[in-house]
Amino acid sequence: AFITYDPEITGPRSLIAAVEELGFSAKIADGKNGGDRSEEQKAELEYLKFTLLCSLGLSIPVFFLGMVLHKIQEAPIKSLYSNDVVPGLSYANFLMLLLTTPVQFIIGKKFYKNAYKTLSHGGANMDVLVALGTSCAYFYSVFVIVMSIMQAPNSVTTTTTTTTTTTTTITTRDHVQTFFDTSAMLISFILLGKYLEIVAKGKTSDAIRKLMSLQATKATLLTVDNGDEKFQEIDIDMVQRGDLLKVLPGEKYPTDGIVERGQSTADESIITGEAIPVVKSKGDKIIGGTMNLNGMVVVRATRVGSETGLAQIIKLVEQAQADKAPIQNLADRVSAHFVPTVVVISIVTFLVWLVLCAMGVSTVWMHKDHETSPLRYALKFAMSVIVIACPCALGLATPTAVMVGTGIGAHNGILIKGGGHLETAHKITAVIFDKTGTLTTGKPEVTEWNVLPAFAKEKTKILH
Repeated sequence: AFITYDPEITGPRSLIAAVEELGFSAKIADGKNGGDRSEEQKAELEYLKFTLLCSLGLSIPVFFLGMVLHKIQEAPIKSLYSNDVVPGLSYANFLMLLLTTPVQFIIGKKFYKNAYKTLSHGGANMDVLVALGTSCAYFYSVFVIVMSIMQAPNSVTTTTTTTTTTTTTITTRDHVQTFFDTSAMLISFILLGKYLEIVAKGKTSDAIRKLMSLQATKATLLTVDNGDEKFQEIDIDMVQRGDLLKVLPGEKYPTDGIVERGQSTADESIITGEAIPVVKSKGDKIIGGTMNLNGMVVVRATRVGSETGLAQIIKLVEQAQADKAPIQNLADRVSAHFVPTVVVISIVTFLVWLVLCAMGVSTVWMHKDHETSPLRYALKFAMSVIVIACPCALGLATPTAVMVGTGIGAHNGILIKGGGHLETAHKITAVIFDKTGTLTTGKPEVTEWNVLPAFAKEKTKILH
């Protein structure tokens, strides 16, 4: 059922009472779900941490096998590259294939899923580029291994040296360069970036939860029945506009309102930054979430729920974190054209190098790279274009920077209205404050001192 009501006349407490009179039960829907979001975020972080550790555990050995160990000439290490599991497949390439496959297709499975969903809707994002780049590196490596196995009998070079007493025969095999390390480490780095992003979100959520903790959870409702005052403790969500609320010393004002009876002082520093308590008497406005210090007062609620000043501040911080900075919008617009552009450049690169190989222009470079196949040589350059374009740091770094910036600002009492304001903050040359006496350096220091007559003899010791 959809209910339309005037908040000036009725509220949630009256609606629940009306429903209960009909024989049903009702309660206020919890729209915050802060605890649930926190648990979900914690579970997501733990899963991503486990995935990242598994990915690094498999990728780091691949990195050393592909980038470091082949430079070592010691016999045990060198044998990994010189000895074959089957002709054309060295132990090093076999181990890299074995370790990279689960990283590519099990740990990196979600990149394929997200890429498929994006492409099915006619879009292209960073997941598409990650899936494309890592797949190119992986399948190129598999391709050159298969070619090496197929050409193994023809790729052996035998050199025979004969002297007057001995004959020495040296057998060598064409070098097969794979990029399993590129595929595995790229996925690990992207996962590391996503892990740091989730950590940043968690810190930002902590800032919001700290703001929410400033709100009162209970209120003491004052009702008058036949001239008798009755007090009832209710949840803050049950407070309606116009309710009379009793606030004792040391309690938080449950909602925005006006003092109807009593006199006290309020600590409003959490909202205004003013450290000096503010005197409150009949007719003065109250800010919800601030502290009642030394007197009992009765407050008439004027703004409740999401209408209070503190709730508006929390909403402002949440909106600021979801707001996209102009540079982020630019990154989104660029990424829509970036992926197809990279693919086109990669195809052009492949065709150009294939033509150069056919013309014999690249023969010297192929010889330096120990490459005999023009197809493999052209594919290597085409794949490099896609892999280099893959990380797309702008799309990952910008939202993280906005979330961390607004979260840290909120934690320190600085409310940033959005990513656009955060982006232009570097242009600020002057800051204007509308209050006096509240700005300090944060380092107390003695401005003047005096020695009482009774301690005049000890003055020299005090000075030293």
